[in-house]
Amino acid sequence: MRKKAAAGAPEAAAAAARKRGRPPGRKSAMPRFHIELLTKERLDCAFALTTEVFAASSTLHAALGVDLHLYQTSLRPTFEAMVQEGLSLAATDAKGQMLGALIATDLHATLRDPAQSGPYPQISALTQTLTQTYRAQRAFGPGEVLHVDMAAVHPDARGLGIYRALRQHLEDRLHKTHWDYVVGELSSVVTQKVVLEEIGHRIAAEIAFERFEWNGTRPFASITSPPSIILAEGAL
Repeated sequence: MRKKAAAGAPEAAAAAARKRGRPPGRKSAMPRFHIELLTKERLDCAFALTTEVFAASSTLHAALGVDLHLYQTSLRPTFEAMVQEGLSLAATDAKGQMLGALIATDLHATLRDPAQSGPYPQISALTQTLTQTYRAQRAFGPGEVLHVDMAAVHPDARGLGIYRALRQHLEDRLHKTHWDYVVGELSSVVTQKVVLEEIGHRIAAEIAFERFEWNGTRPFASITSPPSIILAEGAL
């Protein structure tokens, strides 16, 4: 496990600014959103938000024509278990309305007890292939690599920087803890730009959509933007 450097005053101030929903160094009379831990009391709201956004907007889910009800029914147990780990985040406005959510889990736990493939095994096969590639280059144990499993922003709140703030706030929370790395699949142009270019994570694994095969088919060949799904890694 790597040793963590203590955060100085500038880093602490920047983290506080990100938590209040504005870029560090800028003054704002009214924060646009607030980021906090996602608790079980808000689980239902976060579940509805993330599943509805994924079913409607995810490149992978759109390619398969995912049925929202079927998707929600199959995902619910796994979603609840991840939230119970106490690592997930919610972004809310001044009235407490949920604007975004980030669901995180211990990557090693998913290896010991992998989720059922459910009604859409193509997605599970794709993400498992990415994880296998990552495991081949980095050995890790429990509590070392945190996995961002899902992150979603309400359609009406897009453009406010919520996704980036959720990702950055997660890393701010993980500094000076036992976590060494944070990883996550990036399947959209926006998330790849934010995580790779703005936050500075590296590409740990990548699969071209047009080349991925599952049971003799290429289920994601229709996706052209972006051309590939990426597993990105950031050191903490």
